[in-house]
Amino acid sequence: MEAEVAPPRDWTPEPLKSSPRHTHQVWLAPSGATAYGVIYFSLPFPVGHDLVLWGFLKEMKRTQGEAILISKEWDKNLQMLRFVADGGVYRVRVNLVVDGWRAWAVYAGTRRDRAISEEELELAEIARDHTVVGIKAADR
Repeated sequence: MEAEVAPPRDWTPEPLKSSPRHTHQVWLAPSGATAYGVIYFSLPFPVGHDLVLWGFLKEMKRTQGEAILISKEWDKNLQMLRFVADGGVYRVRVNLVVDGWRAWAVYAGTRRDRAISEEELELAEIARDHTVVGIKAADR
C-alpha cells in the first residue's frame, strides 16, 4: 500500500481486497457503521486529480450502484483533493493523493442507512488525516 496507517484502537481490519491495479484495506468501528480505509491504486499513465476522481466515482457507481459527488476542494498546502461522495451504501470523506503512476484515496466512511456516530466519525477522520502515503515498507 505504500502508506503508514494509524487505525483507531479496537477497530477491526477487514480482509484485504486487491486486484492487479489496486489494494484496499478497511478498518471497521465496533458499531460496524463507520470505517477508515486506504485504497492504493496504480494508474495506466500519470494523470491529474480530477481524472482520478472521475475514475473513483465510476468505480463507486459500479460497485455500489450510485456515486454522487457532494463536494470537492483542493488543499494547496497538502497538495491533495478533498472530496465527499455518496455511494449506494456509504458516504465517504476522502483525501485523494496522486503521485505520478500511483494514487491513494484515504477515507472516513459512514453507512448511509445508519445513524452517524460523531465520536466514531471523528476517530476515522483523525486516522485519515494522520495517514502518510508514498512510504515503502523498507522506509518505515
